[in-house]
Amino acid sequence: MLKIDFHIHTNYSFDSTVKIPQLAERAKHFGITPAITDHISMAGIPEMKKQGIDFIPGEELRVSTHLGKADLIGLFMNEEIKRDIDFHEAMDQIKSQGAISYAPHPFDPLRAGLQDEKLLKDIQIIEVFNAHCLSRFDKKAEEFAKKQNKLRGAGSDSHFIFEFGYTYVELDLDELEPSKLLKSLKTGKITGKRTHKVRRLAHRIASKLLKPFI
Repeated sequence: MLKIDFHIHTNYSFDSTVKIPQLAERAKHFGITPAITDHISMAGIPEMKKQGIDFIPGEELRVSTHLGKADLIGLFMNEEIKRDIDFHEAMDQIKSQGAISYAPHPFDPLRAGLQDEKLLKDIQIIEVFNAHCLSRFDKKAEEFAKKQNKLRGAGSDSHFIFEFGYTYVELDLDELEPSKLLKSLKTGKITGKRTHKVRRLAHRIASKLLKPFI
């Protein structure tokens, strides 16, 4: 059995303070496998490889859609994808790497979640629990995943080390391999703890203030 948190940021993201050695130590303590999904960057992956723990290399992309900018995650990535790329081109590049497409905080207009159901239908995993989301957005994601028979994921969306350890998907999985992970997600069990609303608000404000400088 493996516990996986599909959505984590380190200090290689502009708005996170999580240091990779801290994350590795906490991952060992909680027995959770982290997916490193920094904003438009895979710069932290080489450092993470030195920590001696299993993890999923990924990237949280900012893609262009007809409704504006939106976030999209690639899991099991081996090459960084540039910023502000078209959604369909990003999906092609994720697929060409043998990686998995993952929709973070969909339907959340406050956090650049994908809104277009037609686009979401193309994505392999829908995040139905995000520790930073308002519950109504997660509920809408859950309803969409159920209606479309989509695989369901969960992420702490950690930007501070104390957030990691309480949100994960428990899977009957013996190794981190994309096709095996997708198969095991069909029976995955989600555990989630929502970040306090004051913390969510503080992060949202800080992100908006910092974003013009990246």
